[in-house]
Amino acid sequence: VDRWWWNGTSGGIVGCAAYVLIVASFHDLLVRRTGAPRFSWIGTLFVLLNPSLLYLQTTAMTEPVLLACLVASVNELDRWNDTSSRRALIASAILGALAVGSRYDGWFYVLLATPTVAWLAFQGCRDAAGLTKKWWRDAALFAAPSAIMVGAWLLFNWAYFGDPLEFQRGVWSAQSQQAAIAAQGGAATGGHLITSLWYYAGATALCAGFILTLLAAAGTIAFFARMRHVGPTPLLLLSALPFNVLALWARQSVIQLPWTQPAGFLNVRYGVMMVPGLAAMAILGAVLTARTGPAWRKGMLLASLVGVTAQVGLFAVAWPAGAGALREGVAIRDGDRRQQRASDWLAAHYDGGRVLVDEAVNISPRSRIALKNRVYRWTWELGTKALAAPENDVDWVVVDSHHADGVVARAIRGREPFNNRFDRAFEDDGLAIWRRR
Repeated sequence: VDRWWWNGTSGGIVGCAAYVLIVASFHDLLVRRTGAPRFSWIGTLFVLLNPSLLYLQTTAMTEPVLLACLVASVNELDRWNDTSSRRALIASAILGALAVGSRYDGWFYVLLATPTVAWLAFQGCRDAAGLTKKWWRDAALFAAPSAIMVGAWLLFNWAYFGDPLEFQRGVWSAQSQQAAIAAQGGAATGGHLITSLWYYAGATALCAGFILTLLAAAGTIAFFARMRHVGPTPLLLLSALPFNVLALWARQSVIQLPWTQPAGFLNVRYGVMMVPGLAAMAILGAVLTARTGPAWRKGMLLASLVGVTAQVGLFAVAWPAGAGALREGVAIRDGDRRQQRASDWLAAHYDGGRVLVDEAVNISPRSRIALKNRVYRWTWELGTKALAAPENDVDWVVVDSHHADGVVARAIRGREPFNNRFDRAFEDDGLAIWRRR
């Protein structure tokens, strides 16, 4: 539904559903693990009121979808650990597979969760005398849906691109995109593990908030000191940390922060993956410390309440600069004024027909050009035809001379039939819009 795409409703429907699932699953997990409703609600507020997550759930980005599947999967896995319910394990496995299908962070989650399931099942076998259950069956049951999801993705890449690893090494893969950024000096983390950790920690602090990050660091210490009273499943909420650090180190990802070189707001939103995990560590650490005595309980409850209030207040004072994902969205929106002006011009002058768009140009949905009328190099069958003879198959061409080696620029450069049928109707510092006469 193009109208829903133009005004953002379509992305918001999915994002809102994901947001509700994140908050509900996270609260359920905290209630079960703490047995303290007040602490659980305070922890939930860290997630519920996080502006980066609130912003992303209004968009068509995949981060809320992954977080919803991941948090719900961890919640069901924790329920299984408490009750040995086969239904909970199957639900966790299916949700884990959906996480695998949404983002590659989900792959890493399942890689960490599968041995966790095996270990917990093994411990259950040891604790129950005469129990003949095989621990590896539970691990296989959990991993099977994700394995099917990975296999389907490899098969799709092989059938569609002729290479099962196209997503990893193809022209549109993260690796290829990061290589282009690295060539411009924008990837300082490659091969440097500590630098990668520092960059991701910065993105996490910008999205989750510096106060929550500090509280979580302190809570993690208390959590590990008394983990036998809680169990390891909440740690799976932090699976995004090793994944993103390793991705930065292996040159599969790039993050730019306001204080890095080069400075910027690039992929800062990746830090939002840590919000539920940090909130869990902060509250679980406080609850475990509170069990020391009644005075500690009151002190930890007050400190947690002050912490969430101070964090929300800090976001409000530093608005929107203090909300990492929102600040990144604003930076992208304002990043190329030429493209904004071109989109505005099209909104006023577009009167129908197919538009061949340079892959380096982002034409805003506010131009009101339907998705079916947008033609890119990757558009099935039509993209190849339009590039071979644009004068025959499209009515508009959007090209950026700054991207002189782009396929659209090459397709129209010096082409007489194209020049005979098209006029340049808009030009702004190398970004041009050609219109059929």
